[in-house]
Amino acid sequence: MYVETDFLTALVKDDDWLQDAAIRALDERDDIHTSIPAYAEVLVLFYDREAAEYEIDAPRAITNLLELVPIVPAEHEDAVLTAAAFLDECDITPFDALHASLVTTRDGRVLSTEEDYDTVGLTRTPLDAEESG
Repeated sequence: MYVETDFLTALVKDDDWLQDAAIRALDERDDIHTSIPAYAEVLVLFYDREAAEYEIDAPRAITNLLELVPIVPAEHEDAVLTAAAFLDECDITPFDALHASLVTTRDGRVLSTEEDYDTVGLTRTPLDAEESG
């Protein structure tokens, strides 16, 4: 059974009105899974720590969540874990963290003007330096 962000946030938050229902679903089902987009929305919750209502350790929370709600396909889990670490350690957006993590867990090179990728150690070819045709 595919679940989306409200299920994940119910498990991450200390107090959520859907938490009991999510836990019950985990107890009753063995087919709970999700995808990168659902975890992307959860990473957004961790982005602005000053405005957040609660303090959450993103890498630890994502690691714990993946134990409960795996990503299909499974190889995307490494990308989400890496994105959580980038979000925690670098000053980049959740979506740049996900892009960087996908590149890191694959071939390690990106064609982009986004200089944040340099801070996470990617090999970046500046898009604006590419010669046209």
